[in-house]
Amino acid sequence: MYYVPGTTMARLCVRGAEMMYYYCEKKKIPHERVGKLIVATKEDEIPILQTLLERGNANGVKGLEIINAEQIKIMEPNVHAVAALHSPNTGIVDYGAVSRSFQQEIDATKRGKVVLDFNVEKFEHTQEKLVRISGRELHQRGPKKSVVAKKVITCAGLYSDRVGQLAGGASKPRVVPFRGTYYQMKPEFRNVVKRNIYPVPSGGGIPVGVHFTPTVNERRGHQIIVGPGACLSFSREGYFFTDISVRDVFSLFLSFGLVKFAVTNLNLAFGEMYRDVNKKAFIDEARKVVPGIDESMVEESFAGVMAQVFEDTGKAAADFIFERNAFNGTVLNVRNAPSPACTASLAIAREVVDLAADDFKWTK
Repeated sequence: MYYVPGTTMARLCVRGAEMMYYYCEKKKIPHERVGKLIVATKEDEIPILQTLLERGNANGVKGLEIINAEQIKIMEPNVHAVAALHSPNTGIVDYGAVSRSFQQEIDATKRGKVVLDFNVEKFEHTQEKLVRISGRELHQRGPKKSVVAKKVITCAGLYSDRVGQLAGGASKPRVVPFRGTYYQMKPEFRNVVKRNIYPVPSGGGIPVGVHFTPTVNERRGHQIIVGPGACLSFSREGYFFTDISVRDVFSLFLSFGLVKFAVTNLNLAFGEMYRDVNKKAFIDEARKVVPGIDESMVEESFAGVMAQVFEDTGKAAADFIFERNAFNGTVLNVRNAPSPACTASLAIAREVVDLAADDFKWTK
């Protein structure tokens, strides 16, 4: 619903959701098709729902409908809204469990190996016209590690710009990290909602707003998490407000798109920072859609850091970005794959393989 029709992001989100449901059923990974409400709390937000409905229909999302306040109260008694966009096929899954399943499949084939604790430092061509990737464990002097390949695909998330440059890619786009902090409902209040509850998008291209999400998680169990925020992080590993990296801060100032975004969205930028450090302000934002909650009903949960890319216009990049034929035609770089990257992951993988097959002249 959020993505512009015709973009790779829109196409792969819809296809990826179908593939993910099939994969989870096949591998018996716990998941639930809980549904989602994007709620308008004011009359002037209803046109936004109509736009999202039109986008979703154009993108092939099934079952979408706009429902009224009475219907919302039947579905979610604790939600305050004048209207909502209902997406019955939105689901939840533990993507940690999905990733572990991917690794198990790779190991089972005996054709691949997952190497952890490998901080990439250098790409180089060998005399045999192969690509050697060298590095070592993060924050360690050694031992040095290396792998050799005929062709390489990079997809480095928060470090996609730096790894991409090492692999012969361009200096842009630069990654801008945003921290997303979550709270969770205390056990006795976990039934406050039954499905995903989102506000209408706030604009600016970054946050979809503080929302409520049921979880099915191998480690944390069933929860209702509240969040995330979207606070600019001063470290790519900045899971706390006080985490600061001089290199990462310097990189922020080199992102012209971020500077322009911040200048044109000052209230949004400072508001997100304030909510990141102020629990009451954070929960006040959540109360716009579920007014019956208060600070005593939630407890601290986890935080994540999202990799975001900005265009020079000051807008968040509206599509996935693939950098092809880098390093003399031996590397394909995935330079931007934010949300819905988890939902779309299997479809993104298919897209990347198709691009690589074309670039690297692979044959079946």
